[in-house]
Amino acid sequence: MSRARSFVFTLVALTACNDSSNTPTTGADASTSAATDPGTAATDASTDGPATTSTTTGDDPTTTSPTSTTGDPVGPTYYRDIKAILDAKCATCHRPGDIAPFSLTNYDEAGMFAKILAPAIENRTMPPWPPGADCNQFAHDRGLTDAERELVLAWIAADAPAGDPDDAPPPPDDDAPPIAYDVQLGIPEPFTPAEGVADDYRCFLLDWPKDQETYATAFTIEPGAREIVHHVIAFIIPPDELADFEALDAADPGPGYPCYGGPGGEASPRAQWLGAWVPGASSGALPEGTGIRVKPGSKIAMQMHYHPNGAPIADQSTILVRTAETVARPALLLPIAHPGWMVDAPPMTIPAGEADVTHSFTIDLGSVIQYLYKDEAIGVGKPLLAHMAGVHMHTRGARASLVVQSGGNPEACLIDVPRWDFNWQGIYEFAAPITIEPTDSVRLECHFDNSAGDAPLKWGEGTEDEMCLGMVYVSTDSP
Repeated sequence: MSRARSFVFTLVALTACNDSSNTPTTGADASTSAATDPGTAATDASTDGPATTSTTTGDDPTTTSPTSTTGDPVGPTYYRDIKAILDAKCATCHRPGDIAPFSLTNYDEAGMFAKILAPAIENRTMPPWPPGADCNQFAHDRGLTDAERELVLAWIAADAPAGDPDDAPPPPDDDAPPIAYDVQLGIPEPFTPAEGVADDYRCFLLDWPKDQETYATAFTIEPGAREIVHHVIAFIIPPDELADFEALDAADPGPGYPCYGGPGGEASPRAQWLGAWVPGASSGALPEGTGIRVKPGSKIAMQMHYHPNGAPIADQSTILVRTAETVARPALLLPIAHPGWMVDAPPMTIPAGEADVTHSFTIDLGSVIQYLYKDEAIGVGKPLLAHMAGVHMHTRGARASLVVQSGGNPEACLIDVPRWDFNWQGIYEFAAPITIEPTDSVRLECHFDNSAGDAPLKWGEGTEDEMCLGMVYVSTDSP
């Protein structure tokens, strides 16, 4: 038995002894039975509820659920009710060698940590799923449904009974077809994150290998050291924007260069997203029939967010991309932000001591496309299909949303993150695409809490700066 579990059971035993020494026992049957046969469960006949049983085999106690008169468990059990939920929503990260601090792949692990899980499930911080349920419906939702949440909490409250192993569900089946990735880009040499910091952000410039224009249709990451890779974002740096990023890379003696809010440099807001990855991410395929154009001569800025665990661990993660020569609907991953915030005209000021500061920006997507792609703009003046969306702020962010407006009125909510957490961010695919007409606009709104700050904040790349940025993945029916 592990030391952690031994400690827990010792506390339980001490509590039980303390209770029995201070509370008189009435009823000879219960006290006699416990004294003469420690392995026999005592039944409280004075209650109307179902009897509960507890058996001990060696050093490994097994807790069972209250039973009915037929012998079947009344409440939820691990094997019958909980294992399938944990396997699907938790064990993709909570498994040996991955980013989560403990594993939840079997009953011994889940039972040991059950009480620790309850607060995070109650306040909905775990499993991490930032999008609010009232805004939109998303594919690959990692969050617990209300029914799943109530079931797991009821199981924990009942002391996490195991139940019958024969009730265990079959192993999770990923029915997504395998993806044939044809591009592999990796960190050129092992990199060990800085010691003594909770989070280390590092960008690596990688050469795009294709010598002709291609479309990325799927993207994923093979983390070299899963236990410290928190998330990864890949940005496309087109040939005419390379100078700023190459200067940052050359200025740092180690492999890569430090970066925080984006890939770094003055051109960072114009960097085009290729994809993002977090532990537990599902299929890396982009929406069917769509793809992001990558020009020959481009580079990929691979932004690594490392979460060191105290040991010097080197990482050499790899990007995998599936490409196609053509796609039915060329796609763009568009950043949404006020251009003036980046040059303080107007400044995106967040005063010190203020608990709720709001900044917003509204623009039509055609203008964004023309600004970013100039003579190579596509989809301008045509209906666009929005497939995915995300928002980005730093550590003082509190809430953010992207809403499509028609005639100045809210038309469709793309994404709302009601409780921003910088450590859990990404771009989220809709359950069904949303049409954005040429006359529609998109409103970005960010709320910040600087109540604990002693200095005002504004837009910037540093950890003590802030950002208000939206991302929308759209496709058009013609190049």
